[in-house]
Formats: sequence, structure tokens, C-alpha cells
Amino acid sequence: MKCSMTAMIAAGAILLPASANTTFAAKPSFSNTKSVTKNNKRQSSKQNQAGIASIAKPAQAYKPTASDCDLSGNQVVDVDDIMALLPAMGDKCNRDHCSTDINRDGRTNVTDLMFVIANFGSMAPSTSEMAETALNGATLSLQNWYAKEQSTLNSLGVSNKSVCISSYGLLVDGLSEEGALERCLNHTAEEVRDYLITYANHYGIARNTTDIVILDIEGYRFSPMFFGNYIDESISYYNPAMLDRILDAYKLRISVARDVFPNAKLGLYDTITPHGFGEADLAPMIRRQRGYEYAASYGLFEELDYACPVLYQVWGETDYGFSRSDAVTRLGIEATRSLTRMDGTPLEIMPMMSLTVFNGDSNHDREPARVQDVSRQIDVLESLGVNEYIIWNGEENIADTDIPVYDQLQKLLDYRENQANSTQG
Repeated sequence: MKCSMTAMIAAGAILLPASANTTFAAKPSFSNTKSVTKNNKRQSSKQNQAGIASIAKPAQAYKPTASDCDLSGNQVVDVDDIMALLPAMGDKCNRDHCSTDINRDGRTNVTDLMFVIANFGSMAPSTSEMAETALNGATLSLQNWYAKEQSTLNSLGVSNKSVCISSYGLLVDGLSEEGALERCLNHTAEEVRDYLITYANHYGIARNTTDIVILDIEGYRFSPMFFGNYIDESISYYNPAMLDRILDAYKLRISVARDVFPNAKLGLYDTITPHGFGEADLAPMIRRQRGYEYAASYGLFEELDYACPVLYQVWGETDYGFSRSDAVTRLGIEATRSLTRMDGTPLEIMPMMSLTVFNGDSNHDREPARVQDVSRQIDVLESLGVNEYIIWNGEENIADTDIPVYDQLQKLLDYRENQANSTQG
């Protein structure tokens, strides 16, 4: 869309008085919490009890650039960026800065809008070129927002073009509470769409993004890994009809996400999660695989670009299951490759790895994973022909630590490059 600078300043003059004191209707309060289950222990982002209404961080001396104003990521500051900022007016940030908080003073307000208008028409190139490193193929995906240290990631050879959207953003929440499942199943496409748009605006996820958008739909007896339980008569909540309703709810949300993010590459979290021993013939894995295959036959994957097997680190070096780590990775890839769309075409695979051990049965649960273990997993993926993968992390620090994710990625890169040099030597 083209627009003159004069027209934009005029538009700004019209918008500013209204925006300064406007509270947008039906703006939900978002909680930055990920669910954790026994079999799929994952990093929970630090819960913000106040959601959007949380106390802002102290103002920081920061001079915004055109790149800060390019909220849509199309490398030019234009009308799309203004439209992305306006719904967030008045928001306080529950992190160091929200993408719509252009000047990083802890709030999205008129000042941020003025920065966008001042930079209107400016080109917004990426802060640096992607380096060629032993981590090319890796993409860092945080929960709900993008990593802010783009230049650091570029120097590491790690992409920043992915974001993981929590269940909350898709109106899936509190499923263990009485009546919550029915509410989730009965939400209309319009309700989910309105909520997701507000959610995306709050976290600065542009609707015209071409990045990977992972739909993290999960919950009590609702996650994909539980699908098979509904069609196994040995399980107490056996109920094939309920599974069909759950799958309809998934399909509705995937269709909404496709509408809201038409150019994105959509992936679905937990497709699949392999058994922690990496054995395909164990009863829990057989049941789980049946559920995934039933979902495929029901049309769950028709509008998706990626299946996203969860290959988080589940064992540490002193655990009894540590020797099965490679088998877990192989099972995850092989089982996911068996899933197809209804016409038989396969989905691309985008495995999700972690830099933390997530497993309540591990002696190392929620400890930073050793870089040599993560590096070995990358080697296993490459041996299986998988050269692109997501490294998921809830926030910009490793779970339950003050270690920046960038520092851990640097250690991983150093280890892989040292190994490569040793091999060549």
C-alpha cells in the first residue's frame, strides 16, 4: 500500500488524540504460562499474574531505528506497521520490551506511534547478514514473541523467523477445570479469530508474516499425544465421539490461524511426541501413534505446512534412560514421517529441540542440557536427512536460570565447531 508522508502525518494527527486515551474493547489479559505434563515436561515461562496489566520495566535510554519500527517484518516502515501498533496502544509490557514498544520505555503509546510515523517510508534492513556456522539450519522459537537480539542470532547462524503461539491465544485454557472442555469445544471461529488477532497484536506478531508459526495447542487430555486414548477401550475415558469433537476444535483453530496468518508456514506442536525410551512397540507408543494416524485420516493436517515432533532433551548423563536418547530422536522422526494428509502427501518435518532437560522422571529435570548432548542430537537429525530444526525456549533465559539463551547457543556453536576442527585435524 502506498501513501505519502503528508498523508501519514495527517492520519497521525487524527489518530493521536483518540489513541492516547482509548482502551480497546474486549482486550484479553494474557498469561505467559505453558502447561507441563509428566510425559512432556517443558519450560514454563515465568507466570505474569497481571498479564497485560503488569508493571512496566523502568524506562531505558534507547534510540529507536527504522528496524524497530518495522513491525510487519517487510523491511520497510509502512501502513502495515501503524496498523500493527494501534491495537496495542496503552499496553504495558511484561518483558524487557514488547515489539510495539518502539522506544522500550515499558509501554506502547503515542510516542511509539510518532516514531513509526517519523520513520515512515524508511527501509529497515536486517541488522546483519546471517553468518555461515555449524548452527545453520537452527531457528530459535520463543513462546509468543520473537527474540530481540537479532544481530547476535545472525552472528551465531541461527534464524529468528519462528514464533510459538500458546494455547491461550487460541482459546484453549484451563481444561482441567469443570466445564472448560465444553467451552473450548463450543467456541466459534469468529470468537477464536478475534481473540487470536488481539493476542497477535499484543505480542507484535504481524498478520502478514512469512515466518514459521507453531500452534501450541495442548491441555489436560487434549494434547495430540492423548488422541489415541480416546479410541482405546482399555483407557478409562475411551470415547471416540469425543475425539471427533476435539479434532473438530483443532481443525477450527488451524483454519482460523491460516486465515489470520495467510502467508505463514503453520506447524502443529506435539506431532508427534515419541516415547521416552524410543521404542515403537511399547503399548503407550502404539496407542499414541494410532491417535496421530486417526487424526490424519480425519483431515487434521490439511492446512498445515509442518508436523512438529517434540524432541526435547528428556535424559541427562546419570539417568537410566540416557542411553536411549538417540533412539528417542530417531523414533520421533520416523513416526512423524508416517503421517500424511488425506491425499497421501507428506508434511514437512520441523522438529522441536530444547536446551533444557524436561522430564519429571529425570535426575536432571529442568537443568540446562549439556551442549554435547544437544550437538549429538543434531548429528542424529542430520543422519536422518533432517537439516532444519527449531530450538524452543520459553523466554530469553534458559529455564529457571539467569543464563541467556544466546550464551547457551554460543557454547553449542563452539562445541560443534571444535568437534568439526578435531575431525578435520
